[in-house]
Amino acid sequence: MKSFKLVMMPCVLLLQCSMSDADVFPVHLMLQAAVGQEADRVQASCVPDASATRWRQGFAGAVETMMQKTKRTMQLGLASLARGVLMLLDESSSCGDLVTFRQLKEQAKRLDVLASTRSLAGLDASVKYEPLKALTVGGVDVHLELNALLVAWQMNRGPKEVGSTLAKFLADFSEDDAVEAGEVPDAPEEPMAAVQHRPGSLQRKGQFWITMLNQALSKLSVAGDRPIVEACISDDLAGFHADRFDEAFGRMMQKTQRSMQAGLRLLATTIQALLATLEEGGQCPQLHSSQGVDRLRLSANRLETLVGTRSLINPGVKVKYEAMQMLTVGGLDVHLELNKLIGAWISDNRAEQVGDGLAEFFEDFNAKEETDTSNGQESMQEPELVRMMLDAVAAAGEGEVVNCFEIGQLEVFAHQVESSLEHMLKKRRKTMQQGLRELADAVSKLFTSLPVECRELPGARAILQGASKLRKLTRMTLVDYGAYIKYEALKSLEVGGVAVHAELNAFIAAWKLRSRLEAGQPLGILFKRLSSITGHDENYWHAQASEGLS
Repeated sequence: MKSFKLVMMPCVLLLQCSMSDADVFPVHLMLQAAVGQEADRVQASCVPDASATRWRQGFAGAVETMMQKTKRTMQLGLASLARGVLMLLDESSSCGDLVTFRQLKEQAKRLDVLASTRSLAGLDASVKYEPLKALTVGGVDVHLELNALLVAWQMNRGPKEVGSTLAKFLADFSEDDAVEAGEVPDAPEEPMAAVQHRPGSLQRKGQFWITMLNQALSKLSVAGDRPIVEACISDDLAGFHADRFDEAFGRMMQKTQRSMQAGLRLLATTIQALLATLEEGGQCPQLHSSQGVDRLRLSANRLETLVGTRSLINPGVKVKYEAMQMLTVGGLDVHLELNKLIGAWISDNRAEQVGDGLAEFFEDFNAKEETDTSNGQESMQEPELVRMMLDAVAAAGEGEVVNCFEIGQLEVFAHQVESSLEHMLKKRRKTMQQGLRELADAVSKLFTSLPVECRELPGARAILQGASKLRKLTRMTLVDYGAYIKYEALKSLEVGGVAVHAELNAFIAAWKLRSRLEAGQPLGILFKRLSSITGHDENYWHAQASEGLS
């Protein structure tokens, strides 16, 4: 397994990173890049402003969550990313019925299901993540594609690169044709096992289905919903879906991996089709407000997605079956629940018993996040920003920092740093100077507010001295401020005659691409180097500038 690391590649250097000159990230341009050949059909007019804003905010939040680098936050971030894509595509439907929109929605739906699928004690989990080592989702290694997407967003590469990398990432969740994936074509189907009902059984009667569904829905809802009334299901409709149940269970009773997968898919699609028919018929108005209906539909949808998810080597990777021994779907052991449901149906049990079995089986597929298996020590440690600043002071000098930083001050500081980096990453001389000035102000304000005993520590003194010198140099009033800050895109950055591009790059890479916790040491090193600037008083630099201009 290749390591999952956000690598600081040469092309990610501070001096190469840029964002569109537009202040607002144009979401329709991102979608154009994602859809490729159908880009001309995606215009700003068909992407609602409110939807674009929600997507930008949601995507930024998803990235921030993933960058916390725990299994749980990775899982939550992936699910949030997927739901944001689904929302944006749904609300941009006026762009037309685009093939690529449909494909992206199917891919995002699979990602959402896989990212929120639970398992027993983390065994065979859909999301497997080890910080800085590996990331697989649904059995597919996605670390390279996700890495590219995170870099494009975090380093402000612009909407086109974000769109193209998003499309490549979601493509990992396509339901590829088995032959295209290099798999051996399926063998001919075995004859389906017949499901025989005793004379007088009621499975084909509308009343049986009304009772069965109401029993299941009441189990799946907090309020005990029973929204199915007599007018909802006719005998003909009941008979049609009874045949589908017979076929689904008959396939499962063939007791092969492939037949089990086919039967589960048929059961899931039958439930979804029945609920859709009941809602469209207009005879069951209470369905639209039923929590039980919503949960049953969502669970059936998730089951269909899981049994259809393939990996690069196994078309039924989320279904593991050994006859008479085990059945897991998405890492969850469901053989007891499925046995109960099949047994109740083929034994012609009462409708209430079949309903109980139906509810217990589909309850297993409710959306639940993986439990983070970390040892819990992280929550006992100091907040991330506090630990970051302790590292910064230690890197800049000696001295033990105790009770120097307050979380409220650090949150303000973090916001100011984020703003300063946004300016720097626009890759222009003026914005570079502005970003450096804002960074110096943020550091200076934070460290001057510390208690005296904290400010006197060698590391704190060095950082404060570096911030003071940087503040003066970024506020020089000469027309040619290049005498103090020399910046050449893609090549170099000097402040007061001291080259700092490597140190600044290291800080930005840690802050934007890894975690704030890792940004402390490079921040301390950067400001310690800035503290080495000599002759920083304004008269000296006026003289130097005059010599350079003469």
